[in-house]
Parts: sequence; C-alpha cells; structure tokens
Amino acid sequence: MVRRDNSRNEKRNTGKNDSRNRNKNDYKKQNSLKERYKENPKDKPKGNPKGNIKDNSRGNSKEAKVETISYGVSADDWHMPVSVSVETEAQLRAVMDIKSVSRIYVDEACFGIPEIGSDIAGTVSKGSNEEREAEAFAEIFRSIRASGKECGLRLRRIERETDPYLNSRKLLENLVKLGAAPDAVLIRSFDEAMLLSGSEPSESGNKGLNTIKKIFDYTCYGYNTEAVSMLLDLGAEGLTYPIELTGRECMALRKALKENESDERLRTVPYEALVYGHLPMMVSANCIQRTSDRCDHRNRILRLRDRMQKDMPVRCYCKYCYNQIFNAEPLVLYDLEEDIRALDPESVRYDFSIESENEVRKILSGAVPGAMTRGHFRHGIE
Repeated sequence: MVRRDNSRNEKRNTGKNDSRNRNKNDYKKQNSLKERYKENPKDKPKGNPKGNIKDNSRGNSKEAKVETISYGVSADDWHMPVSVSVETEAQLRAVMDIKSVSRIYVDEACFGIPEIGSDIAGTVSKGSNEEREAEAFAEIFRSIRASGKECGLRLRRIERETDPYLNSRKLLENLVKLGAAPDAVLIRSFDEAMLLSGSEPSESGNKGLNTIKKIFDYTCYGYNTEAVSMLLDLGAEGLTYPIELTGRECMALRKALKENESDERLRTVPYEALVYGHLPMMVSANCIQRTSDRCDHRNRILRLRDRMQKDMPVRCYCKYCYNQIFNAEPLVLYDLEEDIRALDPESVRYDFSIESENEVRKILSGAVPGAMTRGHFRHGIE
C-alpha cells in the first residue's frame, strides 16, 4: 500500500492563498498630499527650524514607517524674484503673507465670477458677465498690489469662441479701463499669443495692453534659437524653461542664445525656471465628471487611479469646460540649488494647483514632499 504525503502540496497551496490575500490587502488608497506633509510635533527638532522633521503619517504596513522630510531652498533664500501661480483663494491667502514672493499669478479659469448654471444663463446678458468678471479680477489685483507684490493673470488653457464669458483680450481691455490691469500675463498657448500679438511691448510705456508684460509659459515650446526667435516675434518679453529639456539641455540653450550675434533679443531674453508644480499629463476638452456621472459645475478635484495604484489628480475647470489631469507626484527642483542657479534664471516660479493653504506655506519654506519627481530635468525624453 502506497502512502501519499500531501503535506507539501497543502503547504504550497496555503502559501499561495496567503500571498493572494496579502497582495489584495496591500492595495490601500494612497495617502493624500495633505497627509504626506503631516508632522508629528514630538519629532520636531529643537533649535534649528530647518532641521529634519520625522514624518510618521505614511506607510502601508501595520507599523507606520518613519520617514524624514528634507529641506531645499526656501523662497526667502533664492535672493531673486520669486513668482507663484495659484488656483484657489486659500493658496492666494497663503502667498500674500510671504514677503519673498514678488509676483502672484491668478488663474483666469479659477477666479472671477462663478460659472453660471444653465438655469440662469439665459437671464444674464453676456455684457453683464463681462463687466462683473472684470470687476472681480480688478478687486483681486488691487488686494495683491496692496500687499506690495506684482499681480499677474495666468490665461486659461483652452479658449473657444463659444465660451460664455469674454475672451482673454477683452478681459484685459476691461481691466485697463478700470485702472486695474495686471503687471504681467502668463501666456500658455499660441492661440492666446496670437490674440495678444497686436499690442506693442510693455516697455513702450503706452497706456493699455502695451503696459502688460507678456511672459510665455513652458507650454509655448522654445527648444532652440529658431523657436525662441519665433516666440519673440509673437511678443514674448520673458520665457519659461521647457520642462521637456534636461538641465544640461537648458544650459546649452541659454548659452546658445547668449552667444548669438545676429539678434540682440536672443541674448537678452529673460528666463524663468519652474521649481515646483504638479505637471499636467493631459488637457481634455471632455468633462470627466460628466462622463463618470454628471457635471455639477463645482470646479471640483477628482482622482484617477492608474495600474500602479497611484491617484492622479484631475482638476475640473467648469467655467470654461475643460479638465487637466496632473501627475500623481509633483515636480520638485527647489532642492537642487546649484543646478537651478547654473541656468542663470531671472526668476523662479512655483505652480500651485491642488495644494492646501498649509501645504503652500510648507513648500515655500523649503520642505520637500516625500513623494516627488524630477520630471525630465535629469533624464530626457527617449
């Protein structure tokens, strides 16, 4: 009689089932950005405010992992102009209190009058909307100037002729009439560049749109001297380093521009370096909220989970009906001081999108989030 030993098989099966259950339980929801910055007061070092802070808020195991929040360059320590862009009133409150911030860009799609629902859209004329919109932005710009900072308008990503509000140029013209024109405008598409290309450079000193400095964002690509020359022809008075280029490629571009002997504009064009921000992975004219359920016109922030179990923030800009899908991890370069200064930028910029008021303050103080990305700054596009 042959006796079978099934203990090995039973052990193998048991281990397999345990592994399956363990992997299933490990798929926990990713900590929010707010939780990643949560500090334990007991772990704060005494004395040096820039010392390491233990962060016990993260970790997927039963016992929370102890991680250290490091610090980069704070906004106070750059010793050059610092610009920020904001999308919420809470972010605006935070940056207005920070003396080292020299310019604040408010997003055209996030501020102004609220998005008008279809139930009352027919009762309000477009002319009335234009006046209310300009007055709302004028009030914001006056408060920014009262805090001793320059004010800027960051234009929307998508502009249509069918938008229920005035176009970007008309908004700027109305702000000029109210005596509350922004000091600078951040242009983010070639459509907007063409829309404003009829105005003279701001250095002319003429009143009107000519007094507003035109800065081109990284979404208006200028990879080489020919592309930069074209952007200058469109009226650019300042550029942003392309996020698709590596740090070395940005240095090579700036060197080529400064050594150009045929065009003085190329040698003197000022550059701004983006050192923080959730980079957009996609801009969509389709409403993700409406596709998943229905649009409630609340400019809400949604989450898309990818196959790596990372939550990608989705910002709904209901006012102009488009979405932006952001990278799950923010771009962080403000802890690479030598690399950023080697680019010789005239200013640095922080782009805030989904951050809370407290998170904005921490980032501008130099705190580096535990989860972040370098983008293409170290490794280029292959």
